[in-house]
Amino acid sequence: MVKNALEAQAMAEDKHLFQGEDEKVKRIRQRHADLERQLQEYENRPFLTPQDDLEMKEIKRKKLACKDAIERILTRHRREKRTGNEDIG
Repeated sequence: MVKNALEAQAMAEDKHLFQGEDEKVKRIRQRHADLERQLQEYENRPFLTPQDDLEMKEIKRKKLACKDAIERILTRHRREKRTGNEDIG
């Protein structure tokens, strides 16, 4: 769980980049959290069917897509902050 703690710390440190965190980022973070809860439900089951396993893989894929989307936004914000071009979209 150290990796999750480090990811959480990095997200907290980057949160100041959003100053008033726009709705798109809020929606992506909420979706990521919802997917994490779904994944935990599967992981807490004593037995998984082949269909459950497929669904878990799909949830993981969607979670990764959310994380990637957030990272792209953070990268853009960091670049804008470095260059001072905050209106570039």
